[in-house]
Amino acid sequence: MKARLSKLWLVLLTVLACFMTFLPAMFPVDRAEAEPLLADRAAQYLKTEYEKNGVINADMGVGSHAFYILATAGVDAGAWKHDGISLADAVIGAIQSDIANAGQVPAKRLTQDLAAAKMLGRENLADQLLLALKNRQDSEGFDQNGPLSVYSNVPAFEILSRIGLLDRLDNGLARSYVLGMQYAGAEDKYRGSWGSTDNGLFYADFMATTGAVRLLSRMDPEGSDTEIQKAVKEGLAWLKNQQKDDGNFMAGMDDTLIDTCDVIVTLKVLEIDPGTWVSSAGKSAVDYLMSKALNPDGSFGQSQNVMDAVWVLWACRSLEEETLAQPTAQPQVPPEQTSQPEPVAQTTPAVQSAPPSFKDTAGHWAQEFISRMAEKGIAAGYSDGSFKPEAQVTRNEIAAMIVRMLQPEPASAQDVQFINDSFSDAGDIPRWALEAAAMGLREGIISGYPQQDGSFSFEGDSQVNRAELSVIMARIIEKKLGQAEPKVLDFADKDLIPGWAGEAVGIVYARGIAGGYPDRTFRPGNPVTRAEAASMIMSLADQIDNK
Repeated sequence: MKARLSKLWLVLLTVLACFMTFLPAMFPVDRAEAEPLLADRAAQYLKTEYEKNGVINADMGVGSHAFYILATAGVDAGAWKHDGISLADAVIGAIQSDIANAGQVPAKRLTQDLAAAKMLGRENLADQLLLALKNRQDSEGFDQNGPLSVYSNVPAFEILSRIGLLDRLDNGLARSYVLGMQYAGAEDKYRGSWGSTDNGLFYADFMATTGAVRLLSRMDPEGSDTEIQKAVKEGLAWLKNQQKDDGNFMAGMDDTLIDTCDVIVTLKVLEIDPGTWVSSAGKSAVDYLMSKALNPDGSFGQSQNVMDAVWVLWACRSLEEETLAQPTAQPQVPPEQTSQPEPVAQTTPAVQSAPPSFKDTAGHWAQEFISRMAEKGIAAGYSDGSFKPEAQVTRNEIAAMIVRMLQPEPASAQDVQFINDSFSDAGDIPRWALEAAAMGLREGIISGYPQQDGSFSFEGDSQVNRAELSVIMARIIEKKLGQAEPKVLDFADKDLIPGWAGEAVGIVYARGIAGGYPDRTFRPGNPVTRAEAASMIMSLADQIDNK
């Protein structure tokens, strides 16, 4: 029992030191909208943590590894300040301190420092770190401090492979060490995993396994090493067996969000679509990331610390890479596009758009609006390189788009509490959309639906129709541009426009934000498509920018 408690304590210390499409059927999440919001929130959380606490060069602080992930995600974090010291300077100082004490610093942190030094362009520091690692490597890795050394050695090798420097060390020793650390016992529940042995008992570790799988896949990109390929296959099988009903992953006492993000990163490295790994309930790791990662207070996961935010940012970046890598395909224009609403004169964009970046928007009537909206980060594409302009949008998605366009003050804890108090179905709003909905409610842009019992519901998964979006647009016009005189409605189906939306439709019509279809109808009950949302939102954004 004493040995078991000792092991549990060691595992806890290890967890603290070392780890730290496919949409839900009932509550669909638009991954194209959720990814940028999650990434932005994660970066903001890390910025706040650095400004408050300064550099902490460990997984649970903003240090070298957090800086490296921020840089790879395109976040310009170097200028963030704590007590007048920029993050870039603070990280350099931490790296220099680790170099001065390299013999006492775990190899994992030295490789994190190395990755950050490369990002900072400090080749002199990178060379010193690489030399220290080369001098420490032997058949037992870098660190030889008992069974827990695997939790430093495997991540160290993985980071070196990630930044393309593994070949500067002894690859043969690295290969032998990593393969030798995979479980070789007879118990099926551990087969394929990496971990540590204490008092004759094996303890599988989730992040040691994901790190080893990524490392080995990079060591054998052609798939010609049968021993490596067997180890990777068995490692993936063990990981898949850890999936829970919500689509998430967890082994032992880990933070489930971090393990889930680590699976997404690992599968992307192996060029496997994370959406193909679904639970018995039909949910994937991406479902869990998009709906469960963000907490109402702006933190992430159950541990609610820096490491959760770093891994969320890393996972979002991995998912975005797939979209960025997609080639532009020839347009495939659906027949129904000939019946899209005609743009009116005032909707002509003031700025020419960038070349189309989505495989299904070239030649589309809203191509210019879509390209500009994506460029501004208001909406993104899907992992297959498409934008899906004819897909319909929900209230959750519109809330996220509107908030990104307006960029109001972030939601406070009181704002989130207010939306929880205001809507009977607030618990159904996914976390990626909750803050956007709270900001929209606070700004008076989005409201709810009255129920027979006197309560209100948000109905975030309901499709937005053209009349409803016109009301939202009209509220923004009055808030940002002042009172507007509605235009007389001359649509052939004007009698179908609800009384509560008539003035709003007239306002967006007068402003050139929404027009009619070629047959002179407005079709107020038609669900809004992503293309129509792009047209209306970018037209309004232009008017706000040019007022």
